Amino acid sequence: MKYILSGLSCVLSLHLMAATSEPMSVNGEVSLGLISNSALSVDELDEVSSQGDSGLQKTAAVTGLWKVNDKAKISAAYRYNEKNYNEFDAFDLTLHQVSLDASYQWRKKDLGLRYDGAKAQLAGDSFLTFHQASIYLGTFLQPETFLRTSAKIKSKKFAVITSRNADAFGASAELFHFLNDGDTMFMLGVSADKETATNPEFNYNGYGLSTKLSQKFELFGLAQKAAIGWRFQSKDYQAYGNQDMDSQLESKADEHRNIFHAQWQLDFNKYLALVSNLEYGDYRSQLDSQTYSQTLSSLSIKAQF
Repeated sequence: MKYILSGLSCVLSLHLMAATSEPMSVNGEVSLGLISNSALSVDELDEVSSQGDSGLQKTAAVTGLWKVNDKAKISAAYRYNEKNYNEFDAFDLTLHQVSLDASYQWRKKDLGLRYDGAKAQLAGDSFLTFHQASIYLGTFLQPETFLRTSAKIKSKKFAVITSRNADAFGASAELFHFLNDGDTMFMLGVSADKETATNPEFNYNGYGLSTKLSQKFELFGLAQKAAIGWRFQSKDYQAYGNQDMDSQLESKADEHRNIFHAQWQLDFNKYLALVSNLEYGDYRSQLDSQTYSQTLSSLSIKAQF
C-alpha cells in the first residue's frame, strides 16, 4: 500500500506543479457549549464508569482550500476539541486533529490521497497518537448519486500502555444520494478493519455499518438543518488461553455497538448558530463490565467565519 500511495502522490504533485494556482479560501469556526454524559468511559482503555457528569466543551477549527485548477485541489484542516467535566476530571479529554487531502479529477472520477492525524490528552497527560493514510476514488453513478470507496492504513500509539499499540488495514464504501436540489441527503456506508496490536490479546477483525439522513430547511425565516443517523460496529478479538483467568476472560471482550445520533442546527445568520446533539449508545460485550448504555447530549453556540 505504501508504494501505491507514494506513486500516486508523485503523479498528483506533477499535475499540481504544472497548474496555475488560484486564490486559497479559508474558513473556520469556534464554539462553546454544555455537555452531559450518563456513563463516563474511555473506550481505548476499557474504562467504564457508572457515574455520569456534565461540563463544558470547547471547539475551534480552521480549513483551507486551494483550487489548483479545474481538476485538482488541496485542502488542509486543523480541529481542537476540549471536554472538561465538573466532577470527574480523570475523564477530561483534549483532542488535536489535522488532515491533508489532495484530489484530482480523472475520467470524471475523483482520485485522491488523504492523511488524518490526531493527538489526545486524558486528564492533562499524553494519551494517544493516531495516524491514518488513505487512497480513495469517488464517482457519480447518477447525477444525484455519489459513491466513494477507500483503502486505509492506520497506526495508533499509546503513551503509557504500549501493549495496545497497533497497526491496521481497512476499507470502506459510502453511497450518497441527494434530493430536493441537494437539501436532502441520504448516506449508507460499510467498512471493514483488521488490527494487529503489540499484545496479540488486542488483535481483532471488525466491520461496521452506518446510515444518515439530513435535511436543510427554512423556518420563520431562519436556515436550519436536522440530521439523524445510526452506526453499528462489531469487533471480533483473537481468543487466548490462560489457566489463571476466569473462563469469562478467556478471550478479549468481543464487542457489538449500536449508536443512534441526532443533530439540529439553527442559523441566526451566516456567522452565528445554535447546535444541539443527542447520542445514545448500546454497547454489548462478552464481559459484563463492558456491557452498558450511554447517553451523550450537548448544546453549543457556534461562530462561523
